[in-house]
Amino acid sequence: MKKAVAGFIAGIVFMIGAQAFGDSISKIGKKIQTELSVTVDGKKLNAPAIAVDGTSYAPVRAIGEATGYDVSVSGKSIALKKESANVTSTNETTQPAASAPVPTPNENTSQATINKLVALNGKIASKAADIGFTEAQLKDDPNNADLKAKLEKYKAEYADLLAQKAALEQEELNK
Repeated sequence: MKKAVAGFIAGIVFMIGAQAFGDSISKIGKKIQTELSVTVDGKKLNAPAIAVDGTSYAPVRAIGEATGYDVSVSGKSIALKKESANVTSTNETTQPAASAPVPTPNENTSQATINKLVALNGKIASKAADIGFTEAQLKDDPNNADLKAKLEKYKAEYADLLAQKAALEQEELNK
């Protein structure tokens, strides 16, 4: 009888530990903390981005199609494929920024430059969402020093990304 009770208790401890580990690695079942609007080239998308545990998640299909990608899902994978070489990058509008106009790709614009601009715009949009989410959290807890530090870090990263984008755009304009 003691072995059965000990085995039962060991099983319970094992299951609780396994469940806690599983909860830490998956976002499935997590609570969405906020929804964020997504704007691409000044047009608001119908599908919102969400924030879970302080990280923003964007609607891949809506953003992919808005930026000229063909989006396909196969099993547990999402694939984005360029529809054509005439894709323009997005211009971030979530946060006010003084950036150069987005160059229109032409025969001198390399695909690598276009890809860099699209990637930078994605990072900028994600960082802007992180800033917005953290600012919303600070409204609920204005004295939270960790949130204030996180917000300042996000703002510095955002400014750095904007500087990288402006440098790349200026380089493209000078060609």
